[in-house]
Amino acid sequence: MKALLLALALAGAVQAAEPVPDAQAAYGKALAYRNGTGVAPNAALAARWMETAARAGLPQAMFTLANMLAAGEGVARDEAAARRWLEQAADLGHPAALQELALREPDPRKAELLMRQAAHALQHVSN
Repeated sequence: MKALLLALALAGAVQAAEPVPDAQAAYGKALAYRNGTGVAPNAALAARWMETAARAGLPQAMFTLANMLAAGEGVARDEAAARRWLEQAADLGHPAALQELALREPDPRKAELLMRQAAHALQHVSN
């Protein structure tokens, strides 16, 4: 097992980094690497940490990861994966994700409903 981990680490498949206690900490690391705050900017590491936070259920990480995937920022461009993360963030009531889906929605009635949901979600964020 140690030999396998060593081989993976040498191949770059395992990131030698401090453990992350929660999704919010992973999100903070992702933003630091994305923006170069306290560390050298590194889009690939930002995407890895963002995915960690998204998989842990953080809607804002899901939304940001969707944008990174759509733009190919730190990862290969993947519109289908971007759409899935955007929809997951929207399902959790993330206002910007709801708004983005509304803007992409060709059916005006569905788009209006999504915008109403986004407005409602924003009221809860500000309160």
